[in-house]
Amino acid sequence: MAMPHADATDSMNTHKPADEMHRPHVNAALVVSLISATWTTASAVTAIAIGLSTDTSVLVAFGAVGIVDAIGSLALAYHFHHALRHDALSDNLERIAHRVVLFGLFTVGTASAIGGIVRLAGSQKSEASILGVTIAAASLIALLVLSTNKIHIAARIGSPALRSDGQLSLVGASQAAVTLGGAAATKWLEWRWADAAATTIIGGVAIGLAVTTWRTEHDKQ
Repeated sequence: MAMPHADATDSMNTHKPADEMHRPHVNAALVVSLISATWTTASAVTAIAIGLSTDTSVLVAFGAVGIVDAIGSLALAYHFHHALRHDALSDNLERIAHRVVLFGLFTVGTASAIGGIVRLAGSQKSEASILGVTIAAASLIALLVLSTNKIHIAARIGSPALRSDGQLSLVGASQAAVTLGGAAATKWLEWRWADAAATTIIGGVAIGLAVTTWRTEHDKQ
């Protein structure tokens, strides 16, 4: 006897068998996602507040990347928590988490690039604050560590979504590095346009990364 809707249900809830899922690695993926969500939320909110108060576009862009990174990390945390409860990785949740990360990466990249171009065209300038530089320095170290761990764990469990989130963290680390470089350029070289130029460049990199990853994953389907 035919079983209606069985194919549709299976296609939406396909899982990797339990023997293909290494629990310690999935648990590590959950932990790094939760740590990332916590750190990026706190640092992003602080960076955006400082950026708005000091009119520093690269700090606002950096904070925006952090917010998106946090959302992606929360989606991944749910995905890995679900996997640990059911002893299987859900292909459907993996796809959803990956799309969340890529959409966020593209959106933030576009906003950053447009914002940077507008500031350059308008010759807007900004001063770097000590607090902003401190946040950027701490974030540079933290995001490099998080990015490295995400990409490493993603390779072990076969999660393109976690890998892309690691790349998003790397974009955030790049923004932090650019913030530090922009602060130095502003202080010693008086290149007050540096942060706007850097914002545009990083935004373009984020867009390119999102589009390239999306096309690669689409071609595999």
